[in-house]
Amino acid sequence: MADGSALASQGGAGTVSTKLRGTRAASYPCRACRVVAENSPAEDCSTDAISGFLGWCKKVGLELSPKVCVSREGTVADYGMLAREDLEVGEVLFTIPRAVLLSQHTTSIQALLEEGQASLQSQSGWVPLLLSLLYEYTARNSYWQPYLSLWPDLKSLDHPMFWPEEERVQLLQGTGILEAVDKDLANIHLEYTSLILPFMESHPDIFDPKLHTLELYQRLVAFVMAYSFQEPLDEDEDEKEPNPPMMVPMADILNHVASNNANLEHSPECLRMVTTQPVCKGQEIFNTYGQMANWQLVHMYGFAEPYPGNTNDTADIQMVTVRKAALERARTAAEQQLVSEQWDFLCQMEMVGEEGAFVIGWEEVLTEEELSMTLKKAVNYKKTTFCPLEMQ
Repeated sequence: MADGSALASQGGAGTVSTKLRGTRAASYPCRACRVVAENSPAEDCSTDAISGFLGWCKKVGLELSPKVCVSREGTVADYGMLAREDLEVGEVLFTIPRAVLLSQHTTSIQALLEEGQASLQSQSGWVPLLLSLLYEYTARNSYWQPYLSLWPDLKSLDHPMFWPEEERVQLLQGTGILEAVDKDLANIHLEYTSLILPFMESHPDIFDPKLHTLELYQRLVAFVMAYSFQEPLDEDEDEKEPNPPMMVPMADILNHVASNNANLEHSPECLRMVTTQPVCKGQEIFNTYGQMANWQLVHMYGFAEPYPGNTNDTADIQMVTVRKAALERARTAAEQQLVSEQWDFLCQMEMVGEEGAFVIGWEEVLTEEELSMTLKKAVNYKKTTFCPLEMQ
């Protein structure tokens, strides 16, 4: 979920079906969704988890408005938030003290991470948070245990990176997601073997490679993809590196639609979820994960918005595909030479590139620079790929 993804091929991304897999028959596939029978042990377990989480929220000072409730019924996904009463624009739904956020700065192993900071540098910038989660997720006495208990089985995460390869190829060919997943998996393996494992081996009193495995690490990467937030930079900080990701209890329960009715606001003391549209009693409250096309939603979260709900959906045409088509239409060697010279000139002007794409939206075509600026300004913008590569 960094600011961009270098995908080799994204043609047809705007036509991704919401019924991508046989296990995803709902009209709006959910994140980390598990189907359970009514009154089943799994459902009872989730009720206990919600009760424990809400009790923890009160204890740590996370204030939830009595006008809303956390629910697994009447929502588009596993968990969600519903309005108990009619809500007006500007109502605060919940307030989260900064001490409650789970990040590399608040984890129990904060000092350890600061001490090893130089050895934990990576392209993704996620390693400190992932080490924090490796520890907190498996520590019985973790401060965040009631929060993390909402996701007792990370194997329920249904990102394409966990699909059988044959199924990925069959269902996602031509969307660009295949290339993104391949890069994710390669980077996950590289970071685990070159950074995570050496760090754990140097702290055997804290970590156990037999417990904190590559498989768990991959699941936690997917967890961060789907549930983490990045605090936006101020306008005068555009040249700075993005803020590292963090886990935001309660805020990550809200589901996403392009036409969201709530938004997360940041202040030095706390974070607040505030309504941006009127919400009727019984309706679900939605946050936004950013201005994301369906291929991004499928890649990062395992779901897509049904047509025509996602007004941020796009179809991407690789720039090299346009060059190839122009060369094929050239009737003479002189015309082909002209196309090649024009391409080289545009490359020198940095207007096109071998890995660039034209992003076709509902109302306009964006170049990668324009898209990058758009995403930087997105409210509550969340990372959109594991490895921050060139924007498409």
